[in-house]
Amino acid sequence: MRIIAGSAKGHALKVPREVSRPTTDRVRESVFGILSAVLEDARVLDLFAGSGALGIEALSRGAAECVFVEQDRGAVRVIEDNLKKTKVKNGRVVCQEVGAFLKGEKRSYDLIFADPPYSDGLTDAARDLVALEGWEEWLAEEGFLVLEREAMGDLPDPIGLKLLQQRDYGRSRIAIYQRAS
Repeated sequence: MRIIAGSAKGHALKVPREVSRPTTDRVRESVFGILSAVLEDARVLDLFAGSGALGIEALSRGAAECVFVEQDRGAVRVIEDNLKKTKVKNGRVVCQEVGAFLKGEKRSYDLIFADPPYSDGLTDAARDLVALEGWEEWLAEEGFLVLEREAMGDLPDPIGLKLLQQRDYGRSRIAIYQRAS
């Protein structure tokens, strides 16, 4: 997996063993093509960060800062290594469960990436995430939430967000929401 564009273009990223399904280059290229106009100087939050590929790609393309939230310590070390290797600036890694982080978060972001684990039949982290109340606090006015989830099944509409588009890429579905003004 490599950074596709920007200051860190071409740098290979490590992928933590704990992460079995990093966002593919093809999906990242499509998402960043859609969001290219909002990246410059954006405040970015990368939830369930894994390897940090989405946030690092955003920093490489001109985002002002990115907070990476990941609960797995091994994955946190990989994100830190990837940040050093790519030499992108203004990345901060938080080792914490996403729900706990959001409950204590007082800042808002222009762009939030969320790539939670796929449903295992008992739990569905994507469904739980969009059902949280507080998107109007975590997303800046007219900010975007980019959610990657399993292509099958539907999600409830998040409170205060409107679905702009969704696309399927094999087993994955990307849903892009915007904070309703």
